[in-house]
Amino acid sequence: MPPVAPAVATGAGRGLTGPGGTRIIERTLDRREGTLKRRHVRMLALVAVLALVGAACSGDEDGGGGGDGEADVVRHAAGSTADAYIPQYRAPEIFGDLFGISTDEHLQMFEEGSLAAQVVATGDADVGSGGFTNMVQLLETGQDVKVFCPTQKDSTEHLIGRTDVITSLEQITDPDVRVAVESAGGFLNLLMNLVFLNREIGITTDDLTNTVILEDGSLRLAAMAAGDVDVASLDLFEQADLKAELGEDAVTVLSVVAEDAEFLSNVLWAKTDWLAENADVAARYCATVLYSNRQMASDYEQYKAALEEFSATGIEDEAVVQANWDFAKQYEVWPYNTTVLTPEVIADQLQVSVDTGIIEPETGELGFEDLVDTEVLAMAQEYLGGEVTAADVDSGNIPEPNA
Repeated sequence: MPPVAPAVATGAGRGLTGPGGTRIIERTLDRREGTLKRRHVRMLALVAVLALVGAACSGDEDGGGGGDGEADVVRHAAGSTADAYIPQYRAPEIFGDLFGISTDEHLQMFEEGSLAAQVVATGDADVGSGGFTNMVQLLETGQDVKVFCPTQKDSTEHLIGRTDVITSLEQITDPDVRVAVESAGGFLNLLMNLVFLNREIGITTDDLTNTVILEDGSLRLAAMAAGDVDVASLDLFEQADLKAELGEDAVTVLSVVAEDAEFLSNVLWAKTDWLAENADVAARYCATVLYSNRQMASDYEQYKAALEEFSATGIEDEAVVQANWDFAKQYEVWPYNTTVLTPEVIADQLQVSVDTGIIEPETGELGFEDLVDTEVLAMAQEYLGGEVTAADVDSGNIPEPNA
């Protein structure tokens, strides 16, 4: 039997756990109607997850890399089936041969980032990915883990206001302005608090006095259209739907979250002992993902081809595909370099996670190197052949891998 490579468990960036328990809202596109809906996914029993992983990994008990020129096969348990993660989750299948990395039919998809974190915690996977806060919450359970790669950042969410009530974000503190929020610890509350921090509004969602709890994007869209709330977080497709319903002038964009808040929506992490023993594999896996980000952002046709090959539903509305690609390029949602993982970004996300009630205050005091494996980051950047700029990617000036 060939050597078994490191397992990877991944999770969606939206899979955050609040004080009230685990909840995830995952976008799915209803391309037949051109609208965007939400799929609510309930927590699966951990025993069911481990049974799936055990079945997938039967006979593959130990980690290790492929020697004698063979690729290191990464058993990947993904925490989302969303097409948004195809450039990252499918990177080893598309570009892994350049870095000696392969998934080799070991891609397992789960519905929730916290489940992937649990799989890592039990030792049934070596590497995990998902929202940065998923990793920090795992750390709070006593697991010694670190981030070693950024895979996605930012969000397609916008803070939208009804123009007849509000025209600037600073007015959101007016007690007459009705604001849609999620329940305590909600992911969109985290995004709003990041915007408030970076725009120096000086508040969190807890300080707003006239709020309506709406956990789902379709509910927020309907409430905005009906005039039941004045401010809500909507993604770029829901924003377009609202403008079509009310008219362009009736809707004001108060904030584009990707422009106003730097945050990590998806990262790779692993236990520190595994990273110490497998730093090179971790670096090459990270480089594979970031190289895929570079290539996909440089060539729309290559991105579309990846969706055609790997999307469960296929491409039914190319306008949606084009809009996603345009937005990802404009705001560099797909990181090209490991250097997007900065002390400042980590510090802001920790602070806002504390303010939102997602993590404990003492966890928010952790330093950058307490949470990030800087050695693996540096190695991955070397494998990528150095840094690139957005202009490099736009022009296709992407270095050959140094692997």
